[in-house]
Amino acid sequence: MHFQLLAFTLASFLYAAASNTDPVITIHNTNNYPLCLKVETSGGYFPTTTQCGGANGINVPPMLASNFYPIHHWNGAITPVRDDVVGTRFEINFSGPDLTWYDADMEMGMSGGTVGPSDNRKRSNGASSLAGEQDPLAKADAAWAHTANQGALLANPRYITASNGHLTHVYMDKSAPEIVQAFFQLDAEFHAYIGPGSEAGKTVAQGTLKAQLNRAADEKSWIVDTQDMTITLY
Repeated sequence: MHFQLLAFTLASFLYAAASNTDPVITIHNTNNYPLCLKVETSGGYFPTTTQCGGANGINVPPMLASNFYPIHHWNGAITPVRDDVVGTRFEINFSGPDLTWYDADMEMGMSGGTVGPSDNRKRSNGASSLAGEQDPLAKADAAWAHTANQGALLANPRYITASNGHLTHVYMDKSAPEIVQAFFQLDAEFHAYIGPGSEAGKTVAQGTLKAQLNRAADEKSWIVDTQDMTITLY
């Protein structure tokens, strides 16, 4: 899924009082080291201060929360990059008045982190409004014992490794095979895009694994009626 294509359904709407304040993104770095975050912009303006991951970016100090104020209906993505390793891509779209479309995209990288409304409201179905995963390894490991195709998954050590019946490493990028995508998206039920989801102009045969992955990914794009958002990096 790409931030230019963010969409929503009524089922994913979060109900609460609308905000009339200017958009703000609070970025909380819970680590004891600074992080460089790559900033991609599809529309509007984000006040970048450095270079990160080959693009404009921002530095976030350790163990602190920093506020950033994008303007002009900013629509883009913020991605931690550390030692050339790309993390989860947090997509935020402020293009609607008093509304925010958002998701966590792990198609091109994976790291611990969440994005959601700063007031931590629940979704209309009572579930958490946070997209992403605080601890991807722990979330995946919880599903590992019930996964029938462990052998096939372990044949992809760039993305999954295990020892003594537990996972020791997980990662994602665009080269990950479909079986790896399916483990994270369908078995572990990550609150994130693992594959690209449905793409305009592309038809996928119903009943296929690809169709299941697209459907599951499409359900991970949410909308909330506030423009006060928080990204927490673990």
